[in-house]
Amino acid sequence: RRAINFMKKIMIKSLFLGFPEFLPLFLLFIYFSTNLSSVNGFVAPDQSFSFLRSRRNNIIRLPSAIIMSLSNAKGQQQQQQQQQQQEPQWDPATQTYKDGIVPAHESMSLSLEELLSLNHGKLKIFGYGSLCWHPGSKGVLSLANIAEDEHDHERKDNAVAKRKVTTDPGRAIGYQRCWAQRSADHRGTTEFNGIVCTLLSDEEVWRFHHPRNGDDCGEDMEEMEKMLMQSMRPSMTEGLIYTVDEDLVEHCLAELDFREKGGYARDVIDVIEDETGNIVKALLYR
Repeated sequence: RRAINFMKKIMIKSLFLGFPEFLPLFLLFIYFSTNLSSVNGFVAPDQSFSFLRSRRNNIIRLPSAIIMSLSNAKGQQQQQQQQQQQEPQWDPATQTYKDGIVPAHESMSLSLEELLSLNHGKLKIFGYGSLCWHPGSKGVLSLANIAEDEHDHERKDNAVAKRKVTTDPGRAIGYQRCWAQRSADHRGTTEFNGIVCTLLSDEEVWRFHHPRNGDDCGEDMEEMEKMLMQSMRPSMTEGLIYTVDEDLVEHCLAELDFREKGGYARDVIDVIEDETGNIVKALLYR
């Protein structure tokens, strides 16, 4: 017991002096010394088997707990690495987002989960440029061009075919289609970028044409700008509203993110269906 107490003092001093690597050894020592001291240094012959069995169980149990804690820590570290890998990373060499993972636009007010919930699990996308006339020949959005009776090949004879992707004409109020996006993958090169379409809000266009100086940042100036913008007739951009079934949403998003990886970001805006006049929330790349 004197030796045990002496070793405890040495290890405690070592920890305070800045040797944290002694911590696992110290915990093991405390554990076994506490259990050994409980038998008062004597084991009866008829209790020797139970004593050894209890010591064996304790020896197995403690390393198992340590292994579990280490595996949990490793799992958390892997989860953090996966989250970091899912974050958008801009590659200056190719001038695209790595792995086709695009960011959320700074004005995006709804998360993707909230958008899907509003549309009963379906994904609505507003196309204002090439998505209107060239959604692709093999991707998810290309299903909108397939005839109604070709969508569901596994249906029964009397069942109605289910269209997986539909389109409806629609419009975005307060947004302008502008040739204002530089591109190194769709058009142009990394040395000499091309210009492609994007969608800008009326306020963003106003800010572009009326940049603020250092002396024009007061509240009166902001109020005057708001009054001027409200007095102007809002812009209107016609396009196509895609509606994608729930089972194709994840695949569709992966395709669109990769397609728009050259500087676009996800946003959610209000669009109006031309036929019904209903206002719906739709995903937008701009």
